[in-house]
Amino acid sequence: MLGTAAAEDGYPHPVLRKLAGLGPRAAGMADLLRTMTGATDPWTRVEAAHALWATTGDTGSTVPILVEAVQELAEDTYLPVMLPAVRHLARIGRAARPAAPLLRDLPNRDRRLHYFGGWRAFTEDESIRTAVDELLITTR
Repeated sequence: MLGTAAAEDGYPHPVLRKLAGLGPRAAGMADLLRTMTGATDPWTRVEAAHALWATTGDTGSTVPILVEAVQELAEDTYLPVMLPAVRHLARIGRAARPAAPLLRDLPNRDRRLHYFGGWRAFTEDESIRTAVDELLITTR
């Protein structure tokens, strides 16, 4: 049922998160998740990559997708999809090492990373910096 919901048009992200939460019990959805990692929508790609890793342990396919999603952070560009991508990389741990050199200098930068304005700019910046710190610790 979740596999069908994830494959339908619309907003598959909550379904992909539920599949990831099932872990290896959802390994039968691996082919669908692999296909979804090629989606044009960055949110779908990130959540499908995370779900694929969570269900199969596949880091060879998933880490490059997640690293690609956060690449522009190295150039001080922040998009909301980057926060879950960094958090997923941190959960993956040592296999996510390719992201570490890319983001290593980010915590020392003076520029605030945010997408939204107002008070959200502060919370977004704090959240992404915390996630990057976590990533750098787990990939050592």
